[in-house]
Amino acid sequence: MIKLEDVPKCVPHAAIGKVRECPFQSDYKIHSLKFRESAYFYTLLVGRHLGIHRPDGRICNWTARILTSEKRYVQKCLGPAIDTGRGKVSYEIAVRRAFQWFENPAVSSIAHRARPAERTKEISICPIGAVYTVGHALRDYTEWTQIARSPGGHYNNLILINYHIVPNFSAIPLEDFNAKHLTSLAKQVLNRTPRSGFEAHKPDKDSAELTVEDIRKRKRTFNSLVSILRMAFQHAWDNGNIDSERPWRCLKRIQVTHCPRTLFLTRSECKRLLDVCTPALRKLVMAGLYTGCRVGELARLRVEDVGFQGYGIRVDAFKRSPARFVFLPDEGMAFFLSCCDGKLPRDFVFMSDMRKPWKKQHTGLFRRAVSNAGLPASFVFHGLRHTYASDLVRQGVSLEVVAKQLGHSNTITVSNTYGHLAEQYREMQIRNRFSPLDETQQREVVRRKKQLEELWSNVQPDSWRDYASFAKKRSDPARSYVQTHRNVLEVFRDAEAVVKI
Repeated sequence: MIKLEDVPKCVPHAAIGKVRECPFQSDYKIHSLKFRESAYFYTLLVGRHLGIHRPDGRICNWTARILTSEKRYVQKCLGPAIDTGRGKVSYEIAVRRAFQWFENPAVSSIAHRARPAERTKEISICPIGAVYTVGHALRDYTEWTQIARSPGGHYNNLILINYHIVPNFSAIPLEDFNAKHLTSLAKQVLNRTPRSGFEAHKPDKDSAELTVEDIRKRKRTFNSLVSILRMAFQHAWDNGNIDSERPWRCLKRIQVTHCPRTLFLTRSECKRLLDVCTPALRKLVMAGLYTGCRVGELARLRVEDVGFQGYGIRVDAFKRSPARFVFLPDEGMAFFLSCCDGKLPRDFVFMSDMRKPWKKQHTGLFRRAVSNAGLPASFVFHGLRHTYASDLVRQGVSLEVVAKQLGHSNTITVSNTYGHLAEQYREMQIRNRFSPLDETQQREVVRRKKQLEELWSNVQPDSWRDYASFAKKRSDPARSYVQTHRNVLEVFRDAEAVVKI
């Protein structure tokens, strides 16, 4: 490992740790790289990479790469990484040249904003002292979740804790935590601007500028924080760190209207998307449309899982979902069998365009395909799962069957998420399936046929997703069984009272 004092001065502080840990500083590691046309890259900062290009035994060069603001990569050769008769450039010099190139005005003007590549690994405080505080409880709880929860669930908890709880609530003695603090948390969540990815903290937003949908999302964030605090406080109670139950008994969620999924694709939109996908991504997208499986489930699918004890695919346990069998239509079965041709039982069914197992490489490719297909920018790969389920529901498949295909234990989630239909499909069902009631009005329909057709044509919007939509004034459900603290309810209701429609 390179010594701290040997790190080039031009290296930003945020990248020092990654520079010291880079495997390419070892000649043995470089020599052990297999020949391939594409370079091996190591992330120094998000959007800034150092790599080795070794296509054959005669060429082995240092390569720098940036991500542009248009989500494309630009590369530059920095010199030979091993001596093949022309000398070589040391690791330290390669790092210096890379960062000098990154800072070149012509390069930095087109480059995407760089940010630290390190993931959050723990809460952002180190609580000390004999008094057991909220910070102590969160630290002990996250140490447990690191073992007990999935890596993704643990990471999401850390992000929420560091952004919403640590700044203003971590120093409160846990025995003193009460409903007043919960109300303060509700006010903070309401005014704090949501943060995506590695974005810098944004200034707070006046609640008067929020929409009903903004408030609904903040209610869900508040409920997530309440769940985290309740688990952490109960954990502290179970371990004997507090003597009172009040800190965790005062934590009550707020009821919020569930938002059904409406961002799914029609068959014509699916075809447009498939037409602009890379070959490997196209297969992955088709698999998602045929099965409704998550991308992680499809990435782990092996040849031996196709046609295993049934007409479909076997899906291993993933996240909190148990293993299940997904039945396929003839078209889907033929597709999966074609993807397995020439492969061994333990081979992955789907591989990336670089012939590697799918992990997260699909994200950028899918985002680009969505843009090229002219689809909503908010449509992500998981939307294929919603497309699959919504299509089954529209075709009259029972919610119980849809739930089993998706891996849900009951129909509640399916009913809330997919039980609705896009308004145009709901309209179609009513117009075509309503049984005749009155002969006089049936004759009136014939007489007014032209007027009815003109009316129907005139009300059709440019986007079917906007059809018969209306602005909501409240995010509360029609009926609530959750006993939320009155002060917390008032915080959100006051915000909705001045919401801009």
